[in-house]
Amino acid sequence: MIYFATNLKLLRKRSGKTQDALSSEVNIGRTTIANYEAGVSEPNLETLITFSNYFDISVDQLLSNNMENGIDKNVKIPAKGKQAIALPSWSDTNSRMPQVVTVDRKGNDNIIYVPVKARAGYLSGYGDPEFMETLPTFRLPGLNNSTFRMFEVDGPSMAPNILHSDRVIGEWVESLDKIRDNRVHIVVHKSGVAVKRVLNRIKERGKIYLKSDTIAHRLEFPVVEIDPEDVMEIWYGRLKLSADFSEPAEVYHRLSDLEMDMMELKRMMGEK
Repeated sequence: MIYFATNLKLLRKRSGKTQDALSSEVNIGRTTIANYEAGVSEPNLETLITFSNYFDISVDQLLSNNMENGIDKNVKIPAKGKQAIALPSWSDTNSRMPQVVTVDRKGNDNIIYVPVKARAGYLSGYGDPEFMETLPTFRLPGLNNSTFRMFEVDGPSMAPNILHSDRVIGEWVESLDKIRDNRVHIVVHKSGVAVKRVLNRIKERGKIYLKSDTIAHRLEFPVVEIDPEDVMEIWYGRLKLSADFSEPAEVYHRLSDLEMDMMELKRMMGEK
């Protein structure tokens, strides 16, 4: 069983499953699965057959093929020590999974970073393992048992809560009905990558709405209406990384400016 531990972890990651999810589907304890992946314990023949049937792979391949070194034709190990894995495409608008994830040589999920300059390529390459391998990857403690991606923010549409050049780490949203109304999401759609607050009105109107936080630039960033079929990926905002260290006085000035802008808007609306 020399390769069982690494192969099990790799297959689980490739299927987009957490240890908890796999545990529920094969009716084997999560701790037991964790011990298998860590090489602490080994399965009996019945358990091996269970995994073999679940992953549609022979017991011999599960035990004897070193998939981490790319023996399996669907597994590709790049030179940089990370692994881009193509996953099944979304079958419909209600049940989806990332088309590509990356894991390190131990099978741990990486967080892929999508800077602004890579956005255009990401729109066409988010399902291409070769393109995804070119993007920076990293790991952060506390972000595990799910798939995460980091996107750089472009523009002032979410100020003052999220500023230009901030980075937002999002957790994969597996279905549209799991969108959290009025929360920050990263929405990858046919027209671009948007960091916005999202309203799900598919049942009522057949649309998703993207809202900006800005008040000062509200007229520049109206609510955007998106068709569900145009959505390629949605990530729920979990963490913000910012290099902004403004002094308190600067923040107060910004708030004052926002108040003045609001007064001006009200005056303009009153004149109409």
